[in-house]
Amino acid sequence: MNRISSLLLVLFFISCSGKNEKMSGTAEKSDKKTLEPIGGKLYQVPAELNEISGISFVNDNLLVAIQDEEGILYFYDLKEEKVTRKYEFWKGKDYEDLAVVGKDLFIVNSSGTIYELKNFEAGPSQPVVHKTALQEVNNIEGLAYDKANNRLLLGVKDIGLDMHKDHKHIYAFDLATKKLIEKEAYTISLTEVEGYFKGDQIEEYSKKILKAIGNQNLNEIFRTSALNFNPKTGNLYVLSSLNNIIAVLDKSGKIIKVLELDGKEFIQPEGLAFTSDGRLFISNEGKNKQANIIEVQYED
Repeated sequence: MNRISSLLLVLFFISCSGKNEKMSGTAEKSDKKTLEPIGGKLYQVPAELNEISGISFVNDNLLVAIQDEEGILYFYDLKEEKVTRKYEFWKGKDYEDLAVVGKDLFIVNSSGTIYELKNFEAGPSQPVVHKTALQEVNNIEGLAYDKANNRLLLGVKDIGLDMHKDHKHIYAFDLATKKLIEKEAYTISLTEVEGYFKGDQIEEYSKKILKAIGNQNLNEIFRTSALNFNPKTGNLYVLSSLNNIIAVLDKSGKIIKVLELDGKEFIQPEGLAFTSDGRLFISNEGKNKQANIIEVQYED
């Protein structure tokens, strides 16, 4: 009997007994937790940000956001709960994420091209365009500032430069040389991520995960959509909109926990950002609903 059939059989017997139990013979992982919105608070964003694809903090009350259909920056004030300013920075589309670095802003598109905006708060200016070895086939969706190493991190959604399908790479763009380092900075093992979900309680969320386990397509386990460093711990949080999970990596690159985003408010999580004091915010594309930004309750 193959692995997925075994899991479905266990599901049948547990559902018939009406008991809420763990699958026999599988140890429960204590380092997998569920995240929920703080007090159910949602920051609604306007319809033109329905495909919000990335967020970064300018300061602890002001976010800058991007959407993937147009090269427009949106400044969202959390106190006023609205977009207070916007401007077009470039033509084209498929802009996936952005990172504030001092007075400058860096934006990445899906093919791995980086756009550098000097003194971006002052208004529109001609961006400096940095081409990299990455291409559309890699599908870059995450960008983060690694202050400790003076570099940007680029998260691969689909496949890395080595074309291997059993992991997701994160590459570094050196801010001193303005060059991509083609040796990966971090690697997320999809088999390891999969392991966090074996033995889950039989509930609707777990059924979705179980559907992915054993189908020989590990790419359906985790696909990077955003990443950022927790300023309190230095750990790297890597978001996957697929299955609504976050892999938390320590400074050595080891996965130390996997977090689940729980609730219908997480429509399609595409952006992740921390305030300077460690508050965590997730942005969600709207699909057929209104897009939003959510502050998330979590534990270090």
